[in-house]
Amino acid sequence: MSNRQATVQSKPELKSTAVGVGLRSEHYQDVLEQAPALDFLEVHSENFFADAGIAVDLLQEVSAGTPISLHGTSAGLGSVEAVPDDYLRKLKRLVERGDPVLVSDHLCFTWARIGGRLFHGGDLLPIPYTKDSLQHAVNNIDRVQQYLGRQIAIENVCAYIEFDQSDFDEASFLGEIVARTQCGLILDINNVMVNARNGQVVDTAGFVDRYVDSLDHSAITEIHLAGSTPVGKEELLIDDHARPVSEAGWQTYERVLNAIGSRPTLIEWDNNLPSWRELLGEATKARKAQRRLLGRERSHESL
Repeated sequence: MSNRQATVQSKPELKSTAVGVGLRSEHYQDVLEQAPALDFLEVHSENFFADAGIAVDLLQEVSAGTPISLHGTSAGLGSVEAVPDDYLRKLKRLVERGDPVLVSDHLCFTWARIGGRLFHGGDLLPIPYTKDSLQHAVNNIDRVQQYLGRQIAIENVCAYIEFDQSDFDEASFLGEIVARTQCGLILDINNVMVNARNGQVVDTAGFVDRYVDSLDHSAITEIHLAGSTPVGKEELLIDDHARPVSEAGWQTYERVLNAIGSRPTLIEWDNNLPSWRELLGEATKARKAQRRLLGRERSHESL
């Protein structure tokens, strides 16, 4: 590890069996009126960058009773351009104010310089798995970790196109990043399934299993679960977080737990939001899967 990387400290982790949900504005009142039976809540970092206001007050009130995870969508860790200074300042202020249990973002590019001006792409755009892309990602992740003085986690994203050139497969690419930056990984199971399906992989289950086996399991700090929507006659899957986790998603989740052990798990639902009660029901399904794994482990130990 480099001297710069050695200054990065890991925060105390959630219990491996922790289960949480993404907190969106439509459910703010529900959370304030009733203490959620959850181990943590995730919020999108950029929604709380303001100096003051209702959102800032709400986050302070919620975080007083429930651990908060900050999940960014705009750092652009895979961009050729460095993460902007202004973004880092706002993120650090939020981290210091909220003391989150996890800080994370996506392995994608969002920032590009056009005609001398820096523009934000407004989406989680995939990057090619090349040596050049690897170095850009490592530079940006190291920059963020050093600025915050703490470890962050990166999440695998969906890709609806394939690049002509690749020096790594995705799992190997993630492994190289972890080895060079000591960052954590968020394993988004649905994103892996969507990429396999849209890439016309015949054996999606086998693809996901091999993908997970190739990762550094010790680096996986959290699992994300979400639903996706099929579109068109060929049923292209769109990772829109607009549906419940599919049955195939739950089956894959159980296989992943068997392979890597329990991990903090988040239910993501961002569009066509359900009632708070229905969202908590999805979290309960994840908790039951964790308990089934624990039961199997105990049975094995008793043999």
